[in-house]
Amino acid sequence: MPKIELAKAKWARKMAKAGPKWRKGVEEAVREDLYRKGLALFSGQTPGTEMATNWAEGVLQVSAEQFQEAVRGKEEKWATKLLRAIAA
Repeated sequence: MPKIELAKAKWARKMAKAGPKWRKGVEEAVREDLYRKGLALFSGQTPGTEMATNWAEGVLQVSAEQFQEAVRGKEEKWATKLLRAIAA
């Protein structure tokens, strides 16, 4: 079996239980204003609040269950993007 097939299976298993961990990470990022801090590091500028506020409002509307449903069955898409990145 090609190793990419093993990696896809591992990704699918991992993502089947990833919702709560993802949600906790998002809540922490919002609480610690990590999105704005990242924008500042990336751009070298002090970002306004609108972009970070919009991100936080949008991402907090997604539940752990909704996240898991959104990634379910996407291992082929994940593998394709990984292989493209390796080949670039």
